[in-house]
Amino acid sequence: MIAVARGHAKTVSNRLIKGWLWLNRTVPGLRRVGKFTWAVLRKYHHDDCLSYAASVSFFLTISLIPLSTLVFRLMSLVLGNGAYSQRLQHAIAEMYPYVPDNFIRETIAQSKRVSGLGISWIILLLGANWGVTQLDRSLAHIFGLRVKSQKQTRRLAFLRRLGVVLAGLIFLVILLSAGFEWSLRRQALFSPTLTITLLPALLGLLLTTMVLQHIPRRHVKFIHAFAGALVTMLLWWGAKWIFGIYYAHAKELTWGILYGSLGSLMAALLFLYYSCCIFLLGAEVTAAFYYRQESAEHSRGHGDPNP
Repeated sequence: MIAVARGHAKTVSNRLIKGWLWLNRTVPGLRRVGKFTWAVLRKYHHDDCLSYAASVSFFLTISLIPLSTLVFRLMSLVLGNGAYSQRLQHAIAEMYPYVPDNFIRETIAQSKRVSGLGISWIILLLGANWGVTQLDRSLAHIFGLRVKSQKQTRRLAFLRRLGVVLAGLIFLVILLSAGFEWSLRRQALFSPTLTITLLPALLGLLLTTMVLQHIPRRHVKFIHAFAGALVTMLLWWGAKWIFGIYYAHAKELTWGILYGSLGSLMAALLFLYYSCCIFLLGAEVTAAFYYRQESAEHSRGHGDPNP
């Protein structure tokens, strides 16, 4: 019986190898894609990105309320009471799913208490910077700069992180406000529901590209950052769909018993961790493209005719 099973497994393995070889012959670029993907996954494992994702998700949890408060406060300056509409809240919830029901309500209430340009804004910005700081450290590790810090090409890390936070907030507020106003027009090409559904995906792609281009301590090209962001968002939306199926079944069977009323909070924290794991994989893709370009430029600089 065991010999039959081994023979069957060997037959399946041989068929898979033959199929892969046939695909390589049929699609010449597939081998290069496979080697690139394998190299990224190996480095992802070697860099222990799952552990780094845990630390990033922890600090992002601390930064989440300051960031959300700043978003709603800035949007209220642009849209007035329209910043607190259910439609817009739904769009923001799409960007960070599975949050507890009272999270957005409490954040809105907190944002209404922020007035003027006093110390409250400074405290919120410093709180928002915690998560970005840990992102900076994780990306420095992925780009090989935690050990070889002398190779970094960007300086003034704190000011750069703070600039990314401010630029990201302004960018997010502008696009959300524009999308909200545009969706209310009668002549809009898409329905308001479709607009609010597509807007978070577009915002996520653009914001992830911004982070991958400007947070690393090396100068990253936009196209490389966009490639990493595209991988991140495609995997993120897939993970969101799969996690939704899992959570819908698990919350009745196990989550309700284990966590009770904290079930939605635990789901949000777990999904944030998965999101950070996926983000760091996208960062590895960006770093791989960066190193390929650096290697090619180094080869050309030394007169290699075949870089």
